[in-house]
Amino acid sequence: MAGPMAALAAKAAAGLVEDKRLRTFVASVLAGLVIMLLIPFLALVSIANAKAGYSQEIARIVFDGGEIPENVSEELAEYMEEMMDAFERLEIAIEDFEDVELDETKVKSFFYVLYFTEDKPDFDSDFYEDFVNCFTDAEDDEEICSALETFLPYSFTEREKEEIHELYLFIKFGYSSTNQMGGITGIPGEAFSDETFAKLMGEATKHIGKPYVWGGSTPSTSFDCSGFVCWSYTKSGVYNLPRTTAQGIYNQCAPVAKEDLKPGDLVFFTGTYNSSSPVSHIGIYVGDNQMLHAGDPIGYANLGNSYWIKHWYGGGRLLE
Repeated sequence: MAGPMAALAAKAAAGLVEDKRLRTFVASVLAGLVIMLLIPFLALVSIANAKAGYSQEIARIVFDGGEIPENVSEELAEYMEEMMDAFERLEIAIEDFEDVELDETKVKSFFYVLYFTEDKPDFDSDFYEDFVNCFTDAEDDEEICSALETFLPYSFTEREKEEIHELYLFIKFGYSSTNQMGGITGIPGEAFSDETFAKLMGEATKHIGKPYVWGGSTPSTSFDCSGFVCWSYTKSGVYNLPRTTAQGIYNQCAPVAKEDLKPGDLVFFTGTYNSSSPVSHIGIYVGDNQMLHAGDPIGYANLGNSYWIKHWYGGGRLLE
């Protein structure tokens, strides 16, 4: 009797194992399909998370029209190309409203999130001008939403409205309400005059070619990034900026949108090394999308470079 019972028990156990393996296999396949569908959407839309550095990099490249990284998937690259093409169409439509002052970043932020909604409209040739027209008389985001919902028609969820707001802050000023750390406050004052900027550069350019030295703050030791900025501003006489960190300088600035930067303003970056504070690098904006900074060696760098796009944190102007 023991033999048949043991055989039956073994057969039943084998059936359970096979059934469990089948369930595990099916679950794995379904999970894989879900992940494949969600990754492009999350990578592009989930920008509110302060840790979503990669998705912020993607958003920044799309808005700035930078080069698509080689390491992104083919599907994500297609999304980015389509979005950048759509942004060019939006820019043309915005130019047609030449008598109306429109915030281009705001228009694009709404479009960016709308693009990935479940019920997105058809973006035909007439769509872009009608879309931009919804921004011409609106005074705030709620009025914009109301106008767009009438035109589309589509009702933005509260989550989508939040994503639009976070995206706008990130692209316009380099931070969002969820990841702003530190005391960047106030309204930007006047930019440096040509004469003042020339004085600043007269000091800063003396040190081009010197090596980067961690903690360096004088010509005798050479400089790190914040040491170079503090020395250049203070010794040139244009602004008294005692030695501090890149984060410390950031906290003494008013935010300046990337497109509004003027020579003599400051540019800030994050994640360039394992820093305890959000801002980890700083440079002096010199115009034409260029900065002078303590790289290795001290010299100029193009802000359109994919590395600086990836690590962009924001622009600032020292408070008066």
